[in-house]
Amino acid sequence: MNRLTSSSMLQPPGLTQAVTYSLLSHWGYEGFQQHVDYISGVYRRKRDLFVAAMQKHLTGLAEWSTPEAGLFVWFKVFLPPVPGSSEGDSEELIVRRALKEKVLALPGTSFFTDGRKSAHVRASFTMLPEEHFNEAMRRLAVVIKEERVEAATRAGL
Repeated sequence: MNRLTSSSMLQPPGLTQAVTYSLLSHWGYEGFQQHVDYISGVYRRKRDLFVAAMQKHLTGLAEWSTPEAGLFVWFKVFLPPVPGSSEGDSEELIVRRALKEKVLALPGTSFFTDGRKSAHVRASFTMLPEEHFNEAMRRLAVVIKEERVEAATRAGL
């Protein structure tokens, strides 16, 4: 593992260096900074619209913090407890139910090396067109509500 990470952290691949050099030679540092500022604005807008859609549809069903950086929103879905997690497990919800409704995200368990259960979900706001944010969150809310009703029925509540 040490060799793998050191090759990418200590010295980036030659092609990456050549592309970066060419880009900076063409744009200059000011042009590069303008590009970074522009892209930051694009992603900031998408993040804000995505979080607004989450607030509209997922309030009371999940909790999250608005990310200050990055291209994803991590959120915790309020699910019933399951064996191995008092907070529930988002894997069934995301991998089967949400995907069936054409909502793509990753369950939190995907990011643990030990496969532990997690109520957390990671969703990207970068690739989905902004006009689909509300519909995606609406569909996810329906799936979460259905899961909660079914869990209550199984528990005899």
